[in-house]
Amino acid sequence: MIWRTRDLVSRLGTTLVPPQVGYRLAVKRRPGDADAIEARVTAEVARVLGDADLASRAGQKFLGSLACDDLDALTSVSWPHVLRQHSFTVEGGENLPASGPVVLASFHLGGGFRVFDALIGRGLRPAFLRQPFGGSPSAYQRTIEAARARYFATHLGDRLIAVGPDARARLQAHLESGGAAVALLDVAPASLGLRDRARVSFLGREIELAVGLMRLASRMQIPVLPYDGRIEDGRRVLTFHPASRAEDPEQLLQATIASLEGVVRERPWDWQGWLDVDRFFAAAAAQ
Repeated sequence: MIWRTRDLVSRLGTTLVPPQVGYRLAVKRRPGDADAIEARVTAEVARVLGDADLASRAGQKFLGSLACDDLDALTSVSWPHVLRQHSFTVEGGENLPASGPVVLASFHLGGGFRVFDALIGRGLRPAFLRQPFGGSPSAYQRTIEAARARYFATHLGDRLIAVGPDARARLQAHLESGGAAVALLDVAPASLGLRDRARVSFLGREIELAVGLMRLASRMQIPVLPYDGRIEDGRRVLTFHPASRAEDPEQLLQATIASLEGVVRERPWDWQGWLDVDRFFAAAAAQ
């Protein structure tokens, strides 16, 4: 737990100012153990990627990336639609189809929460495959989770699909109706009770990730678009990468992971997995 209850007032305050100001203020707020977190991220990035200069930048920018991600959650319900639409720009919009079905996949990478506004604004109907909301002892984290839950209830409704026994059938029905499916892939399958897994290469290591969504996409011949988000000049930037298609779901998963790995290597500060990177690799590799 990084941000604590005492940080909540400051974070809520950043929702009351224009987006460019809010993002810049969010980056400046430092938790009490910021120095230790920055040192840990710096060390992990240097160890895994082998680039000391890039690791130093990652340590300096990591907390700011997390803070802006949380700001996106809060402003998803406090900012009106018009203001949210003006708070981000899109790169690679030509890679998005004019209509579904389509699968969009990412990691916990650079604050991609605005992807739902972007897709809805283009006439797509996104569903989100996610872990059930978990209770948190932190008032700060409970507030962030409540904001996300309220946004999903308002804008996705029954298209918020919890990981579970009926998830694949619900996703298939949604895709068959011309919908879009959004999923975050950097979660060890065992933590979600998922048995349909495949081995892939990520950051020079072989790991296992859930492959069920890719199996569905390959069988239905649906394109899979990796996407990510970043902050640039006080604005959220969403990037939609070229789509992958493959008859083999494992090849489709690997192609998607390769695209996202490129983003992690370029901007490691935007990947939220560094604080648990050893546990992620160990859990994913031990399946």
